[in-house]
Amino acid sequence: MNFSENSSDPSLDSNIFFIIIPPMDLNDLKTKLRQMAFSKGAGVFGVCRIDDLRETFHPEIKKISEKLKTAISIGVPLASPVLRTLVDRPNMIYKAHYRQVNAILDDTSFAIASEIERNGQKAMPLPASMVLKRFPMVGHLSHRVIAHEAGLGWWGRNNLLVSKDYGSQVRLVTILTNAQFETDMPIEEDCGDCFACLSACPVNAISENKEEFNLKACSEQVQKFAQENNYGMYICGLCLKPCRGKIY
Repeated sequence: MNFSENSSDPSLDSNIFFIIIPPMDLNDLKTKLRQMAFSKGAGVFGVCRIDDLRETFHPEIKKISEKLKTAISIGVPLASPVLRTLVDRPNMIYKAHYRQVNAILDDTSFAIASEIERNGQKAMPLPASMVLKRFPMVGHLSHRVIAHEAGLGWWGRNNLLVSKDYGSQVRLVTILTNAQFETDMPIEEDCGDCFACLSACPVNAISENKEEFNLKACSEQVQKFAQENNYGMYICGLCLKPCRGKIY
């Protein structure tokens, strides 16, 4: 039977159903987001509030972050065999792997933000590795600080986040959201009697006292590496190689 576009036959309407899926409970949504992140390669996941951190944010995101008061921090572990290829400088396989992991982080943060939005909340994924200013290095925010507050690890002697399971062999990304997820607690641990990263640094920028880390020497060496053989990336990786966490 053919019906005209103007048909008023009520039997047509009786076959139309609209299914409204209510937003997930926030605890269930957090669990789902964690599972999503892990399925994409993440090894650590945590949540914190950002009210006390906002003043450190770049002006591009500081205003909008007043409405996005929660941060999700996600870390993707680096492949230890890649790190074991490093000897006294970064190499091409590490450069490629660095890019691979950043791409995974960006893809994961976008997927997480999209899922939050599908559940009626707002979310903004931040890029994993966007440098807005090189010297001194400035990004939209510090993924490391967010990760520390979200319980992913502690501040290491090498000036990097150190996770219990992966050490410093993990890269990070952040999603800001207005969803009031339950927060995770910072880890009250430190490197203890591990000093493996000190001898790995070619310019002795790392000290036994983490407050004495020589950022200037580290930055200058990374810049030197970037200029060698037109390498072109400001990375090193040498202090990551021996920092494998407390499960070893």
